[in-house]
Amino acid sequence: MATLEEIKADIRTELQTLRDGDGIYKLVDNVRVEITDEDFEQMINDRAENSFDQQNNGYKYARRDAYPSIQEFMEAYTEKEIGGDSTKWDAYVVKYNQVRTDNPKPGE
Repeated sequence: MATLEEIKADIRTELQTLRDGDGIYKLVDNVRVEITDEDFEQMINDRAENSFDQQNNGYKYARRDAYPSIQEFMEAYTEKEIGGDSTKWDAYVVKYNQVRTDNPKPGE
């Protein structure tokens, strides 16, 4: 896994190529102006922090979006504990484990 500084270096190279080419612009009062050095550094930091976060936590976001709903959990758990039928619980556990398999932690 890349460090934040390595990611910043890669992004700096990528953005510098764009800046040296057609330039990088922003809109100020509906007027297109070239970004300042301060804007450029902020772009690098923002993109690097986002990439670093995705590298380290992307699996969490993917799991959060893919896990079965809390409603599914409550229904399956209730039927298992009160009704004595574990059919929905077993299906819930399979879905839950599949999400973990499909979205492993970095380094697993």
